[in-house]
Amino acid sequence: MAVYTHLSSDQISAYITPFNLGELVDFKGISGGIENTNYFVTTQIKGQPQQDFVLTLFEDLSYDELPYFVGLTDHLVVNNITVPAPLRDADGTALSMLSDKPALLFPRFAGDHLARSEIGVKECGIMGRELARLHVAGQEFKTERHSHRGQTWWNELGPRAAQCIDGADATMLMMAIGQYDAMQTQQPNLPMGVVHGDLFHDNALFNHGQLSATIDLYNASNDYLLFDVAITVNDWCIAPDGSIDPSLYDAFLQAYAQVRVFNSAEKQYWNAMLVAAAMRFWLSRLETFHGLDSHQREEGVTVLKDPDVFKDILAHRMQQFHQLP
Repeated sequence: MAVYTHLSSDQISAYITPFNLGELVDFKGISGGIENTNYFVTTQIKGQPQQDFVLTLFEDLSYDELPYFVGLTDHLVVNNITVPAPLRDADGTALSMLSDKPALLFPRFAGDHLARSEIGVKECGIMGRELARLHVAGQEFKTERHSHRGQTWWNELGPRAAQCIDGADATMLMMAIGQYDAMQTQQPNLPMGVVHGDLFHDNALFNHGQLSATIDLYNASNDYLLFDVAITVNDWCIAPDGSIDPSLYDAFLQAYAQVRVFNSAEKQYWNAMLVAAAMRFWLSRLETFHGLDSHQREEGVTVLKDPDVFKDILAHRMQQFHQLP
């Protein structure tokens, strides 16, 4: 279970008191998280139904970094994008410290993430439209944040990660990094704005066949919108071997393009973005798998995801050509 900071009932009770949510009924650590500690928290005001919340303690992001995410989620909710925006206490404060970690309390949405076997044309169409809506809404959000796992990060980490894998894989990794660097020198006319940065299928909740919330925006930043599309396609629209599933791919991109039309530069650099997105997540998994990150986790608690999943995805993207609608 990825609960890095362990809390007692007394700590959680004291934390929720300023929110006027009633008494603590129950709490449970959430398994599966990688970067943060999360708890399900249930409260009850006497004579009223129980309420469910998600308490998040941030293990990597600092207190000063978090107002960006509070402001962004507030902005998206105002623009009818269903994301968890943090609750505010009686003084109007959302962000505080708990057990020496920055903490936020969120409403808990109904639903769960889809198993990969449950992802079909309908679901990809829903997510394509929703990602485009998020991108359009984000254009009006004026606060900017640079990605903490962007080009600077992968140029520093890439050579170190390459030393931990075999020669052919290292060559592919460094080639992918070099291709992105070369693209950047051309100063492509690619639209930029707020990106989710991590919209995998386990960061979307579905309830009775419909999207109930897009969650986990802590990789959000200002970047190429096309990069965000590529990240999402590389998870939602794939066959078991990591190659593109044509029906899922078409459903996602057609739905996206109905909300935000791709420009000519995006069509030109689409394959470069698919490669870069696969490389970025292969690299982040290599970082954790080989202990190359600066954040030490408790042994036996950290969730290690198989880096080879994204190695295979990258290999397919470097060998195949795909087009945007």
